[in-house]
Amino acid sequence: MKYIIAIGIFQALLAVVLLLRSRFRKNADDLLISLVVCIGLHLSIKFFIFTFVEDQQVLTMMNTFIGFCYIPLLYLYTLKTIRPEFVSASKWYLFIPFIIGAIGYFSTVCVLTVTSPKAYLVLYWYNTISLYTLLPLDIIFSCGIIFLAINKLPRNSQEKKLIVQLALLFLCIGILGVLFTIFSAVTFSLNYLSRSIIYALLIVITIRIITYKYGALTDTGSTGINNEMFLAASNYSVDSEINDEMNSVAVNNFLPDTAVENVIIEEKETQQGQKRKEILSQSEMFKILLKLENAMENEHYYMQSELTLDKLANLTGLNKYHISETLNHFINKPFYTFVNQYRIAYVKEKLKSLSEQNYSINILELAYEAGFNSKSSFNRYFKEITAYTPREYLNSISVAVLDGKSE
Repeated sequence: MKYIIAIGIFQALLAVVLLLRSRFRKNADDLLISLVVCIGLHLSIKFFIFTFVEDQQVLTMMNTFIGFCYIPLLYLYTLKTIRPEFVSASKWYLFIPFIIGAIGYFSTVCVLTVTSPKAYLVLYWYNTISLYTLLPLDIIFSCGIIFLAINKLPRNSQEKKLIVQLALLFLCIGILGVLFTIFSAVTFSLNYLSRSIIYALLIVITIRIITYKYGALTDTGSTGINNEMFLAASNYSVDSEINDEMNSVAVNNFLPDTAVENVIIEEKETQQGQKRKEILSQSEMFKILLKLENAMENEHYYMQSELTLDKLANLTGLNKYHISETLNHFINKPFYTFVNQYRIAYVKEKLKSLSEQNYSINILELAYEAGFNSKSSFNRYFKEITAYTPREYLNSISVAVLDGKSE
């Protein structure tokens, strides 16, 4: 078992290093880092116990309290992914079981250290209470996280896949813990097997987090390769190629948070589109446009706050340069204008629906839900597309609804 634990500690350390050094780090990634750190601490404590402690009672019954952190951290990561403006500290009460578990754990350690006659009794009650509290919480809240991610995150989102897979792994840990507790005889060998499986699942969780971040790196890194291949095939200028690469990296990694940055990006896209030589026929561009519109209307890709030209190309199976050429030359719209039109339409529909039902409305929350990353960007596009500010548009809807009811 010590070898499994040692591998898990190494994997956790590697995951933390990758997350901390990643140029593509988001605010929500701090919660992933905390989750991996907790796994590393959990396994480190277990490594110490199995290496230096010889008491069989301690080896078979001493649960660690850190497991109470896993599900709350994953839940907060899910909320932060759904709503980037969410403040994680507002849900501090989720860690009350962790605090109580820590008090119980260190109290039990102190009792065992002084070799009290009732030490094993205290250990038994600590193990029983912590075990029968942790397992149901893992199962119930893992299911809740899966339900939340499936219903609130866009389809085919990488974050959605990560959250669902991590929640399923924690759900497996909870179910296996229940099965081993109920159906197994209390023997060290069986307890050893159950713990080995659970530690192996923790390793799988850290590996999945590593592959998630490594996938983001390779997706961005592959941009340069694709650009070179397209340059050779289409005889594009070197300046245009460099601009494409810089624009792709800037958009994919840092995500514009102000209206000024969005304007700059769109100006670059328009200039690049004008420089390129058209290689698609009108009928080909028409087919591409139809596919893009169907993808937006049916799959709601615009709701992905980190949607870029590269990601849309991967989701639709189209060449990103063909998408760019179609948007710039066929409908004369830069990429972000095209995407944000769908986002604004989504917000308008929600505003109308909520007004008709007399529900309270948080405009900024709807903007984030639609896929916008900042208030300034949302306000600018809304004014540009509708000729109204969001508040003015909401007031006009409210007046129309009241007039309709009075008639």
